[in-house]
Amino acid sequence: MIELLFLSKEDVESLDLGLDEIVDAIETGLRAHGEQKVIMPSKDHLVLDYPEKLFNILKGYVEPVNVCGVKVISDFQKNYEYGLPSELALLTLMRPETGAPMAIMDATLTTWMRTGAVTAVGAKYLACAKPHVLGHIGARGTARYNVPMLDMLFDFEEIRITSKRPESRERFAAEMSALLGKPVLAKDTSEATVRDADIIIDASRLLEHQVLVRDEWVKPGALVQPYGAVLSVAPTLPFSVDKMVVDDWNQCQKSEYGQFAAMVQAGELRTEHIYGEIGEIVAGLRPGRTSQQERILFWHKGFAISDIVLGHLAYQKAREQGVGTPLVYYQEPR
Repeated sequence: MIELLFLSKEDVESLDLGLDEIVDAIETGLRAHGEQKVIMPSKDHLVLDYPEKLFNILKGYVEPVNVCGVKVISDFQKNYEYGLPSELALLTLMRPETGAPMAIMDATLTTWMRTGAVTAVGAKYLACAKPHVLGHIGARGTARYNVPMLDMLFDFEEIRITSKRPESRERFAAEMSALLGKPVLAKDTSEATVRDADIIIDASRLLEHQVLVRDEWVKPGALVQPYGAVLSVAPTLPFSVDKMVVDDWNQCQKSEYGQFAAMVQAGELRTEHIYGEIGEIVAGLRPGRTSQQERILFWHKGFAISDIVLGHLAYQKAREQGVGTPLVYYQEPR
């Protein structure tokens, strides 16, 4: 008999995964990627109406946890009109010995978690020694993990946030203020949010190109992390910063969507412009920040390795706590 475990969104929420253990799991995955202990083809896309409606398909194998996984995530940017998140995801985990499924789980929440954790780990290795000001663009799902995970690491003196819709940014600022026990400031413009901030996160949801982070607003020593599907930072940044870091350069070159994808496909952004991958830095194979004055750009598109290690953590905790619905996938006839 082959049995698998189904975890709904409510099941995953009930596991109450701690911010620190999420970050630790993601760091383990990034290190495995840097040490080439993974198998990960580039993500695929099923496009219904770009950039408003598309599916991303991510797949891979992670040796340290010995699990294969495939995630399908929809990116429907107007889902707020239906009272739904813009991203809805499903993750399947499989055993590499037999190919049998071991779990199917909601991955919407874990996608937000893993993106926030990659943002946090990136800042851990690439931010200046004592960042005081966080400037965050976007109030969507991933923002709910970006901000508290980064504040867990750095205990910022000032946190500024903005988003396109005033009601969204005001609500998010109030929620984060209550969660963190410190004022989180809602700003009307991206300039007021990011100018001279030590860490700049651009998690915007643009439908067409618009510069939300200008080159001249990024001060010496700042770390910029943009990861939206549409270019939203100054196109000069990859060439003017001291270091540009990516999560997986192979995927950045092959996946046709993402922040700098058009520049890659046009041959403008090339291998010689890339300092290295974050996994190499986490694994100690390449130094991260080497000067407090360096301006660093970290572009993470998101990859299957992070989904798999975090999904595996959720699966383990669910088994321990008796959470989820066991399903019989296959049973030999008697």
